[in-house]
Amino acid sequence: MEVIIGAEGKHLIFLKEQFQNLEYVEFPGYRISYSKFLPVGAMVSLQVPQIIYGTNKEHTLLNKLIEGKKIDAVISDNRYGLWNERIPCVIISHQLNIQSKLLNHLAGKVTHSYIKHFNESWIPDYEGKENLSGVLSHPIPEGINAKYLGPLSRFESLTSSNPKNVMYDLLVLLSGPEPQRSKLEDMLLKQLKELPSVKTVILQGLPGSKPKESGLKNVDIIPHLTDKEFKDSVNSAEVTLCRGGYSTLMDLNAIGWKKTIFIPTPGQTEQEYLGKLMQSRGMAVTFNQKGFSLKDALQKAKQLNLVPPDFGKENFTAVVDEWLKSISK
Repeated sequence: MEVIIGAEGKHLIFLKEQFQNLEYVEFPGYRISYSKFLPVGAMVSLQVPQIIYGTNKEHTLLNKLIEGKKIDAVISDNRYGLWNERIPCVIISHQLNIQSKLLNHLAGKVTHSYIKHFNESWIPDYEGKENLSGVLSHPIPEGINAKYLGPLSRFESLTSSNPKNVMYDLLVLLSGPEPQRSKLEDMLLKQLKELPSVKTVILQGLPGSKPKESGLKNVDIIPHLTDKEFKDSVNSAEVTLCRGGYSTLMDLNAIGWKKTIFIPTPGQTEQEYLGKLMQSRGMAVTFNQKGFSLKDALQKAKQLNLVPPDFGKENFTAVVDEWLKSISK
């Protein structure tokens, strides 16, 4: 079986590092822009026509690739235009029940209309009551052929050196769109200057970038790490601080839950929901970015008494094997 991967920008760079012997095609994203002032939800709402245009454009591009590359099947990671009536197409998404303060019903209807074009929808979460995504993918909406895979993470089968000694008091995982990624980094560096005893490592999430100095004796800044180095860094820190997007939740679940601080991207309703969900289960503490105090957050995070939940079984191998058999007939 030959696999072709479509991506662009830093995602393309990252994937090429992971899978060096595969074929790649440049595949444009939706090019959503963000504001320093308007909430993420408001900016996304204003760009809905652009998103619809991007979805239609990628649908057309896929049709050309199917002809040119003789593609037999498609697996899409949250790309709603990557379907074709002539071949089996799957979408991987946990966003079946979108949480939006203003557009829940409309956003749900539009999303469902796109997902129904796919032969199957694979949900990267556990099926039962103990799960990571909550109402985002439970229950499955009517009319959608969906199956639960279990969470997906590149750290799932990766061994770690499991350092016995804690090297850092705090590990900061930066991610997400600009300018909010940089705003969070700047805010934390300013507060860490007032907390010289808090030994910290900041992972910028910037593949291909050059290392830079923090100017602080207690802070190391690293643009990007290999998977093993990343996993070791999480295991070597007492507390982890991050945005709390769903991919991060799946990675933390694979590595092993640590005492965690979530700061959702302002206006990102899904991250806000997931942060509150994890806090209600005693798995993290969640704070708004506005008025955030790192000193207070660290105190509350260290009081967490983590009890690993019983999530149940994963169905990844069974679901994928069944699909592969169906398309090979």
